[in-house]
Parts: sequence; structure tokens; C-alpha cells
Amino acid sequence: ARLQAVLTACEADRVLWRETYRCDAEYFYPASTVKLCVAVAALHVLRRAKVAGLGITTPLAFHYSQAGRDSGGSRGGPASVQLKADETNRKDGALTLGHLIRNVFLVSSNGAFNLLLDFVGRATLDRFLRRCLGFAHFRIPDYFEDKEFGPTRGMRLLGVEVAPGAADSVGVKCGDDFAGLLLEGLDEPSSEEDAGPLFESFFVGEKHIEALEEGEGEGGGAGEVLDGGRVLIHSPKDFSQKHRASLVELQDFLMLVTRPDLAPCGATWRHRRRRRRQMMEEEEEDVLSFSDRMFLLDVMAMKPTDSSNPRYSPRDYCSDWNKFFLEGVRKARSDKAFKIYNKLGQVRPASSPALDFYSLSLARSLEPFQCVRLI
Repeated sequence: ARLQAVLTACEADRVLWRETYRCDAEYFYPASTVKLCVAVAALHVLRRAKVAGLGITTPLAFHYSQAGRDSGGSRGGPASVQLKADETNRKDGALTLGHLIRNVFLVSSNGAFNLLLDFVGRATLDRFLRRCLGFAHFRIPDYFEDKEFGPTRGMRLLGVEVAPGAADSVGVKCGDDFAGLLLEGLDEPSSEEDAGPLFESFFVGEKHIEALEEGEGEGGGAGEVLDGGRVLIHSPKDFSQKHRASLVELQDFLMLVTRPDLAPCGATWRHRRRRRRQMMEEEEEDVLSFSDRMFLLDVMAMKPTDSSNPRYSPRDYCSDWNKFFLEGVRKARSDKAFKIYNKLGQVRPASSPALDFYSLSLARSLEPFQCVRLI
């Protein structure tokens, strides 16, 4: 069994206890839970960049180059691609950081995540998580697949235009150009930040399914051709180049975002608190400003069908699509007695049509004298 679990109970301003089961015993794919890290990093670098006129509701245009295509879309030299529209934004169809973050939490939009990742930059994100916050084992290097919205592999961000079309429109070189903002005043990384690999192996399963490569025919490649442009390969899947995280660090990151008031629980937390204090300027209290934290908590607690912009139909998303509540628990306590702040992740096992679910969640009782539980 590859089951791993961590449960932390808190009350008021202190951690009561933490229980783990096989935590980080072997590699697991964190799926969309890592989108929380990129959303927080986007809000943080946006505040520290202090670009005039740039906020979470400012219309943006992302400018990309795409190698191998000309301006007409046929094969040729690099082409320029502009992304500035978001059809889910019912207000004006503009693409904004705030709306991207809402879609990341409401429906786990891969395209919205990909744009946020480019806005922050891979190197900036790595420094934010490791150098600034002391999380040693996150690795978030790549896009999630989305053919309908956002950038795709092979596209390179050139810059972001703020308020495109306006008389005062300006261009911003963001992405990894933000990285320097996060190193001002920081000392050299400690040995804890230079921790070695968490997992010995990144091979999972006995077989896995891949997309059929262009040009492969029946029986081509090293696997068994299936329908739908897929091939079944009879060997473990290699996740060494995929996203990775420690289960404990995922929960600690959630605690940092949702309950920054909690007392440290051990040397690791004390180290991270020290790094955060060193990172922040005197006038800044935490990783997120109060208004950014309230915005994030609001959208983390929302169900897709509760949102007015973007609006999602109950036909496409059930009422508890991203707020799963066990039926057995519901018989004892109504789900209306809790408010859940979470980022859901879903994984389709390599050789099965079923889904595995990961829920990185904080459930807060709305009744008095109840513990906060981190699941």
C-alpha cells in the first residue's frame, strides 16, 4: 500500500498534536495541490514588485514567442503569441491575476496555473519556497496540460503588458526577473535548505499509459497501442522530472497561509519563522498582506457553484466538487458546521480509469469550542 496521511490538530494559537502515517515513505505525485504554492508566490511577488498600476484586478496581456511557427501558425521561425482574454471573466473578459487565482481554486484550471507559473518564474518560485520560506523539498518545474486555455510547451514568455490598449500601458519583464526581489537581505542558505533528495526512487507502478507519439503506428514503440491515441507501456512510470513535494511540507505550507498565527511546532517551524522575518521588510508583516490573505481565504473556501464570476453550472460541477465530505462523517455532523479551506488534487493512476484524490485541507468548525483540524 502507498497510503500516506498527516493530521494536525490546533486550538487557539497552538498546535495540539500531529499524527503521521508513512509520511514521505516513498514518492507520491502531488497533483494540483502544488497550485497553492504558485498562487501564494504570485500574490507575494506582485506586492514586492510595486509596479505602478498593477494589481490583482488589472487587465494583462502575456506575450510569448513560439519556436517552430510563423505568424500564420505554420511551421517556420519563432512567432509571437499574445494571451489577453479570459472568457470565464463575466465582467469584461479580461485576463487578470485575481481571476486566474479564482479559477485555480474553484475548478483547478491548468491553464490558469500555467500563466501564474510564468508570471512568477520557475527560478523565482524555487527561491521563494527554499531560500525565503525554508521548504526544502518542493519541485514545481512544468506546466499542467491544457489545450484550451493558456500557454503550452514550446512557448517562452517575453513579458507581460499591464493594461493593454490603454494610453498608460506598460510592459513588465516578470518571471525569473522577479527572483532578485526575494534575495535582498537574505544570508546564505543553511544546510537544512540544501537537504538532499527526499525520495530514493521516482518509479511508480508496474505499467503506465502514455500518449501515442506522432508517427507511431499499430504496435509501434515499446508498448501496446490502445484507443484514444494512447499506448500501454509495461514498465514503471518515471516521475523524476515531474512535480514533487513532501506531504508534511505541503501541510505546513497550508498552515503558513491559513493560520500564520500558529505557534511553531519544532525546529523546522522555528527555522521557517526566522527566514520569514529575515525576508520581510520592516513594514511588511508576513508572506501575504492582510488583503491578499483575505482574498485567498475567501476563494479557497468557495465551491464552484457559489461563485458569481466566474460562474459554473451545477450540471458540470456538483455542489461539493472541491469540498469532499465523507458520508459517514456527515451522519454525525452536518457539513454546514465546517468551513473548509483547501486545494484539491486529482490523479488518474497510470493503468486504471479510476481517480485518486488528494485534499490539502483545513477544516474549521463554525461552532464554538471546536478544534481546527488540518487534514
